[in-house]
Amino acid sequence: RSQVHRRLLYDDNRGVGEPLVELGADKQGLVIRGRHLILLNAVEAAAQRHRPLAQELVLSPYAVLAPGGGSSSRLPEFSALRGELPPALHLLTLMPWDASDTSGDAGDPTGATVLLRLEHQFELGESANGSQPVTVDL
Repeated sequence: RSQVHRRLLYDDNRGVGEPLVELGADKQGLVIRGRHLILLNAVEAAAQRHRPLAQELVLSPYAVLAPGGGSSSRLPEFSALRGELPPALHLLTLMPWDASDTSGDAGDPTGATVLLRLEHQFELGESANGSQPVTVDL
């Protein structure tokens, strides 16, 4: 069962104590638009599909456009990895780091040291393939 929004003209005696009538700014009622994805898998294989898909949907890139000076300038590319990360790993943090700074803002303006945090996307026993230990050679 999936419920996105409901509207009730009378209290349904389910705890709110009042009708659920949200008219919105235009007084025509709320309109909800969205996208629901339903994956039909066996329980044993569900995590193998839904974890990478969730990462892809939530962390998809945004195209950001800004007025420019007329010339296209490309940013230099750099990768410290020898290859792609294994599919079960997610890059959680990559930022400049100054371990001696205790103020809470540990940014290192020189960029000499970085904080790298990786996370394993799968719980132990959640997926036959994805839950296996992963080794990364940095």
